[in-house]
Amino acid sequence: MEGNKKGGMKSIMMLILGMLVGAGVFYAWNVYMVKTPSDVASQVEQAQIKELVAKVGKLIILPTGEEPVVATINDASALIKDQVFYKGSKNGDVVLVYQKAAKAIIYSPLRNVIVNVGPIFLQDQQAAAPAPAKTDVTDAPAPVATTTTKK
Repeated sequence: MEGNKKGGMKSIMMLILGMLVGAGVFYAWNVYMVKTPSDVASQVEQAQIKELVAKVGKLIILPTGEEPVVATINDASALIKDQVFYKGSKNGDVVLVYQKAAKAIIYSPLRNVIVNVGPIFLQDQQAAAPAPAKTDVTDAPAPVATTTTKK
């Protein structure tokens, strides 16, 4: 009977040890191997941006050496009232902002067209830039002010 007690105790100890090892492996797997939902979302978002850039790149030569900041237009009518640059855009259109190249592009995925292209002026550039000479800018695209965008 004493042999049974020792054998039963060994089995329980082995079971506990196995559970501890299993828990450690499970923890390590979750920390090092499993992607968090935000990691997966970020990867999906990056893939969507690359796909978008590829589509736009077939319609216009894009700046190189940087990835654009991308924003979706949700209220086109309000943007059109604020800036002429957005004229012709619709809800669901996308704005690609290339900060280094100082260029913004409005692309309509549904229509597969470039709606508008124009220069951007960041607040830092506006403060440092000298005042421009007076020129007729009725035909030029309106500059894009700093915009709130999601990346």
